[in-house]
Amino acid sequence: MIAVRRTYLPKPGTGGKLNTLVKQACDAMQEAGFNKPTLYKAWHGSHGALQTEQLWDSISDYELSRVTVRKTPEITSVFDQIYPLLAKTHNTEIFEISN
Repeated sequence: MIAVRRTYLPKPGTGGKLNTLVKQACDAMQEAGFNKPTLYKAWHGSHGALQTEQLWDSISDYELSRVTVRKTPEITSVFDQIYPLLAKTHNTEIFEISN
């Protein structure tokens, strides 16, 4: 199992709107049949930073999902609104869950 973590850093003054849209993106992922990402709001580091974490059975499942996500307007339309609010593109990290 893997965890995919994405960190979003808003432009100054856009944090509230970014938070709302990232929540919408998480809901859209779930509605499209994927595991719903968990949304975290940073209490330290860069002001207004948000992070999502989404669990996948394998890296290959995650990679296959990318094709579907890019073809799902309910998801891509939200990200079209998210990207202009970011100070820089989101950062993606992938971790293997080790128990």
